[in-house]
Amino acid sequence: MDRRGMVAMKRRSYDQCLRCGKTVMYGRSVCKECNPAGLPEPSPAQYHAIVFAAVLVTLAVLGVLAFVLR
Repeated sequence: MDRRGMVAMKRRSYDQCLRCGKTVMYGRSVCKECNPAGLPEPSPAQYHAIVFAAVLVTLAVLGVLAFVLR
């Protein structure tokens, strides 16, 4: 394997902290600075689900307001 392939493999074996963007080990979602107490970390899928739910709730509230204020 050439050097370029090794660098690409190394990059894929790390993730980014969801809060600050620092490089963290694969499978971790938050760095030690953002989680100093070592609390259980949510998975990246949980963060995406929370954002998705917030978008759905916002759309529902806007829909109800549009219907009521019409």
